[in-house]
Amino acid sequence: MGKLIKDERYTTVEQLQKMLHAEILPLQKVLPYLASPDTGKRLQFLDDGSGLTDSDNNYPIVDGIPILYPVSISEAFLQGGLDLNYYNDSTLQYFLLSQIKQHGEINAASNNVHYQRHLYRMKDLLKDCRGTVLDVGCDDVSISSALFNEDCSYIGLDPFSKNKTGFRMVGVGEFLPILDNTIDNVIFNTSLDHILDYHLAIKESYRVLKSNGMLVISTLIWLESATLLNDSVHFHHFKEYEVNGVLEAFGFREVSRIMYSYKDDSHRYGLYIAVRK
Repeated sequence: MGKLIKDERYTTVEQLQKMLHAEILPLQKVLPYLASPDTGKRLQFLDDGSGLTDSDNNYPIVDGIPILYPVSISEAFLQGGLDLNYYNDSTLQYFLLSQIKQHGEINAASNNVHYQRHLYRMKDLLKDCRGTVLDVGCDDVSISSALFNEDCSYIGLDPFSKNKTGFRMVGVGEFLPILDNTIDNVIFNTSLDHILDYHLAIKESYRVLKSNGMLVISTLIWLESATLLNDSVHFHHFKEYEVNGVLEAFGFREVSRIMYSYKDDSHRYGLYIAVRK
């Protein structure tokens, strides 16, 4: 492990949102990038504009937000989620586990100093981003899009649709609804540890990135006390070799790696890493 940086500089949400930042692309501009999460085929609007289709499968648009879960999950999502059940279907099992973890998620308050320090660090890490950005697990688009400069075009993707602050798509990192080799930057901003099959999420990121495209991950790295027995939200408490290993497996080239102390904890720290395809 390298040297940990203790940096107490911070940015408030209000300060961040006043800065020049990325354009949040509307659905009409996002459409040329979109692919079916089931077949990988290009998506188009249905004739009545009520949803998107790949000619074999239809995906609804609800309150202006496209629901791009795999078809087998979309109906359950729209009805409030999967029933708690012992499913024989492996896909339903997988999404039920994810649904249980997501149910208890609580985001840090905007006035939390550790959250504000994280905003500063992400803004600095992303200062050289250019082109299209796919933010996987974007949460509040009005905040997340402001982390990127005005040379970026922002596409948010999140497994939830409750937050109405800006356009994004509903979907998951394991089935990115994006065509191959079309995106300049993919971001996992404290979201990778919420994904059960993070290997698949990185594989999907590699697929949608253009040649030389950039992948950025911010996550906590655990040195000890990494048990999940007292964690109702995350699927992973990563060791650094787990993150390194999955990136090396796909041949990503490292651009930068910064390790920050986190809450003065001795058992974990914040890793901010950028790599290129």
